Amino acid sequence: MREPSNPPSFLFVDADPRALAALRRLSRYLPGDKRFAQGVREAERLMGEAPPSVVVSGQGLPDGDGLCLLTCVRARHPRAVCALHTSQPPARGLREKGITWMDRAAPPQQVLALLASLG
Repeated sequence: MREPSNPPSFLFVDADPRALAALRRLSRYLPGDKRFAQGVREAERLMGEAPPSVVVSGQGLPDGDGLCLLTCVRARHPRAVCALHTSQPPARGLREKGITWMDRAAPPQQVLALLASLG
């Protein structure tokens, strides 16, 4: 876990600009830095600049798979909290990989509450 006095840093990754805009609006009042990427390469570049404490990714990305991205994040940054933001949770294996499922169809307040709990 991160130090209690350090604000979280969020990285949101999604191929859909509307989904990123919605996450940007939902997260604007959460403490900490927020960065946004539309694919794996952009996310990796941003993580190279500053490792995030929370990564939220959609499933299908133009240059890769969101679940694979999150699995790699967990391997490289074991303290990072990861969430897969998709309407269909993978059949199994998320919890074992240390990844949380965020329902893409959830009401905004529920998504905001989960984001606050992750950070």
